[in-house]
Amino acid sequence: MLKLSIITINYNDVQGLKKTVESVTNQSCKDFEYIVIDGGSTDGSGEYLSLQNDKINYWISEPDHGIYNAMNKGIKRAKGSYFLFLNSGDTLVDDKEILNKIISKLNDKAVYYAPIYLLKNDLTQTKLDYPIKLDERFLFTNTICQQAVIYHNLSYHNLYFDEKLKYISDWKMHFVLFKKRFDFIYLEIPFAVYDLNGITSNGETKYAAHRERLKLQFFEFFFYFVKYYGTNRRVLFRLLKIFIKNN
Repeated sequence: MLKLSIITINYNDVQGLKKTVESVTNQSCKDFEYIVIDGGSTDGSGEYLSLQNDKINYWISEPDHGIYNAMNKGIKRAKGSYFLFLNSGDTLVDDKEILNKIISKLNDKAVYYAPIYLLKNDLTQTKLDYPIKLDERFLFTNTICQQAVIYHNLSYHNLYFDEKLKYISDWKMHFVLFKKRFDFIYLEIPFAVYDLNGITSNGETKYAAHRERLKLQFFEFFFYFVKYYGTNRRVLFRLLKIFIKNN
């Protein structure tokens, strides 16, 4: 079995797609498959992908029902022991050996995570790190950039991203996997660069993602909501504003 499946999701971002594809296919490592799920783009993404048939193991361009529907399509096609999601615009770090370095460390049926570089307007990179040991509080009240996570394929056994959510299904996935007692193992080596121009990183969409998470935490994880937010007036006030706005 292949060690790693890398899955890229794209919709009408041909320039970001080119950057991501080049980052992956320029690796010296060959012990991985590359899957691209395009949502029926009209900006030339499909035409670009058709020229990359010798570099991409599987790609498709067809309408989907959002980013998490596309990601679930990728999971169903993947054959690797581990999955890594790099969406259009995201890249591996500038090191042709990085996959060799990372794959050699993937030995457990676990969820691996690492520090990640953040890219803004193609100019500035900052490094975002996470605790070496994750606990329930951190995973409930914070999130890990999905591009910094590598999942063992068993973590998706009868479990997919919640397609009813628009922004934070990856947060839900991480918390659910933790509660299912999957180990989260820290990798010291950053392997990915997260493009902050993505769907959940800008202005109103970032605020909408926060609202979506608060509502999900309240309705689906009420016990933990009370446990970690019960006396936090600021969080409770934000939740009240969401309810008032929706009515």
